[in-house]
Amino acid sequence: MTTTESIVIDGYDLLAEKRRELFPDRTLCGRTINRGSAVLSPEGTPHPDYAAIKSEHQAAIMPSTLEASSPTIDLSYPASGMFVDSPAGIYLDLYQAVAQKLVDEQHPSYHECIATLAAHGLSFRREINTDDYVFFGEKIPGLHTPQELAALVNGLTLERLPDMGSCQSFFSNSGAEAGEAGIKLAQLHTYRRFVTTHGHQVLERLMADLGIPRDEFYDDDFSLPDPLYADYPFFVVGCDNAFHGRTLGVLNLTRSKKSQHLGYPKFRWVKHVPFNGSVSAIEELFDDRPITEILDAPGGVRAVIAAGKIPAALFACFVVEPYQGEGGYRIADRDWLACMATACRSRGALLCVDEVQSFGRTGTLYAVEHMGVTPDIIWMAKAAVLGITVARRELAADMHLGWHSNTFGSGKLFDVNMAWVTFHLLTAHREPAFEGRTLLENARIKGEYTRMRLAELSAAHPDVFPEFSGLGCMWGLSVEHREEVIAIGWRTGLKLLGCGDPGELSRIRILLLADVLTHEIDQMIEGLGRVFSLVEQNHPFD
Repeated sequence: MTTTESIVIDGYDLLAEKRRELFPDRTLCGRTINRGSAVLSPEGTPHPDYAAIKSEHQAAIMPSTLEASSPTIDLSYPASGMFVDSPAGIYLDLYQAVAQKLVDEQHPSYHECIATLAAHGLSFRREINTDDYVFFGEKIPGLHTPQELAALVNGLTLERLPDMGSCQSFFSNSGAEAGEAGIKLAQLHTYRRFVTTHGHQVLERLMADLGIPRDEFYDDDFSLPDPLYADYPFFVVGCDNAFHGRTLGVLNLTRSKKSQHLGYPKFRWVKHVPFNGSVSAIEELFDDRPITEILDAPGGVRAVIAAGKIPAALFACFVVEPYQGEGGYRIADRDWLACMATACRSRGALLCVDEVQSFGRTGTLYAVEHMGVTPDIIWMAKAAVLGITVARRELAADMHLGWHSNTFGSGKLFDVNMAWVTFHLLTAHREPAFEGRTLLENARIKGEYTRMRLAELSAAHPDVFPEFSGLGCMWGLSVEHREEVIAIGWRTGLKLLGCGDPGELSRIRILLLADVLTHEIDQMIEGLGRVFSLVEQNHPFD
């Protein structure tokens, strides 16, 4: 890229930002780094104890997704923004703990929050918040209760997705848990809708048709008037290549890797359609006849299900990542997603959106804001600190006491308040380093700059890096020789991570902080350029 006096996007001069003295030094264990001036500088060979460290880890911790080639990270040295110092030199973290990090962890607001919690003896205070109502009788400036955080999240959701209407939130510990809560709510809503529309007699006919018996163990439990059945045939539709977590509930919707499924039982009432596929793929799933007409027909509901179709009355929800994560960092097509939303609305089903990876990263609070559709339920986690499930308020009428719960979901004041800081920083804080813009505005502006720079990089290395896509601070790069790109990147100062299916051309994810600097983007581009040049030397293209 040719240096000019200014590059202006929406009135913001990106190159002028590079001339400012904006950030303090970070010092730890005698090493100092500053994100405003750091330069990638891999200095040497890996630490001699790295092999022993990996062996120690493997001896004590059960296997998960760590491979032998995974980076070994020394926590004894300072980080500043996206830069990390280490004995082997300064590297740039481009996967941000798989989307857990969204704002520079050294931002003063986080330190102020931690200091306030510590000063009041609340850093380790845990309240269950499912059996207790918690509050501050005397307000402590800078600290917030779970209900205050929920009110903030609900208000921000209404502001950005006004057609969703008034909302309520449920807090949990992870994205998988947040998804579990959303799916359970959609299933419960479908049950209530079915009984309200058709009555218990039709439900009894449906269960008899499918051979689903009553669960007589609970016949003496009169806490709820409804009879309990051993199963409920309400269908959930997800997408190919989706990832929603590994717990047994959401695993039914995850369709990413074989290793995530081997040996685990599955829920019967799930279908998948191609992500960004044809509209007919979902429309062809449904039998839109009234449920009583289907029950009266030869073969009943069993025949419809055996034919691979879903009776419309049994369609609970469609679950989608508006920006697929593990599936390859691919953005949902607006027209396709609009058709999916219509398929839900026309049959009374719910549209559920998984924003676990995309929350706060695309220049908007939710990636679905770019898509022109309104969900009924959204869930997020990772950078949101908590697992958070947000649903239209009227769905609360479908809940009974005990429909869902957990112990620590919003009982940890530390997590609640760190989440508050994150939401506040993204949406309300005016960052002096960016001339008073919010971090979401910065993410959008820097996303446009990233698009420009990646286009230049792709034009310079079309054989090894032919295409890319993304929004804001979340990008997917299609590359040749992916594993080699990742390995060379780590040796030369870039921490990279793949996603999606392996193949001749496969994807690498690039995650930037919402407060990313122009300087950090430029260092990324220069580093990627070096990596691609080395790959080209190893594999001369005709």
